[in-house]
Amino acid sequence: MDGKRVTIKYQYYQLCTIIGDETTEYTYDLREWIGRLKSLSLQDRIKDIDGISGRLENIALVHNDEFYVLNFMRLDVVSNTYVLAPDTMARHVDLGENEYIGKNTVVLYDPRYHVAMVQCNRGSYGTFALQSYVNSFIGDGNLCYFRPIDYDYDNVDLLKKQFLKLDVRFANTRSLVSKNSKTFEDIIKLCNQVECKTAHLEFGLGYNYGHHDELEAETMQGIVREIRSGDNRELISSARITLSDDQKSEVFDLLQNILNDKINYKVPPRGELSFYTLSKEMSKKYSEGGSRAQIANLLKKG
Repeated sequence: MDGKRVTIKYQYYQLCTIIGDETTEYTYDLREWIGRLKSLSLQDRIKDIDGISGRLENIALVHNDEFYVLNFMRLDVVSNTYVLAPDTMARHVDLGENEYIGKNTVVLYDPRYHVAMVQCNRGSYGTFALQSYVNSFIGDGNLCYFRPIDYDYDNVDLLKKQFLKLDVRFANTRSLVSKNSKTFEDIIKLCNQVECKTAHLEFGLGYNYGHHDELEAETMQGIVREIRSGDNRELISSARITLSDDQKSEVFDLLQNILNDKINYKVPPRGELSFYTLSKEMSKKYSEGGSRAQIANLLKKG
């Protein structure tokens, strides 16, 4: 049996701090914090964040010891996991008195730019929880916060891009406005005709599109302008567009422009995505996939 293919999304943040009563933002070097956590036992690393326990599980150096990879584990005391065979009833996985169900979030840290590549893992630690966990060990020192690295869609050279996909969710179709796009106006009319209040639309090319296939650029640009307009942005819960050039495709969040990446993995049959595999592929994507150079350029521009 072949392994299952999964796609994991990552977002990029710069670790920052504010010293004392100053308003100036400084970068935060996480290496001292990592060194402190290394000296603690697994049990002493456990912290309760907003009623949820978690800890730093693994620490590794990758890419010739240039980057750190950290495995944060959320510890749940409720198990909804079962084991079964084709000819037997499901057997619940019961937890012992001091056992948990672990759900991990893997973070790559680049100390040169103080950048964190954070795994987006539903049901595990999110960015705010990670930030709270880090600060719970700092005490009276300067606190760390995860500042999103923005990649403004307005600065993308669309003349060099192909439109491959648009995925948008409308939270309130009744108040949508179209000023400059006949296609978007038709979308609003369709929503009104079926009398819906919410809608989820996806325009794409499927999986077997050719190298030169693309969505009609001028029409797509008009729809995107309406989505990002001040009249409509509060009415839309999510909107992402996939663009491509001759080298690679990129996904842009039209509402929250946090720089992101995706990595495709193959999970072995009855196996798991190990921390080693995640570390290796994240390092490769960040360093060799061009993300680090792109981030350095964005941070330089400020």
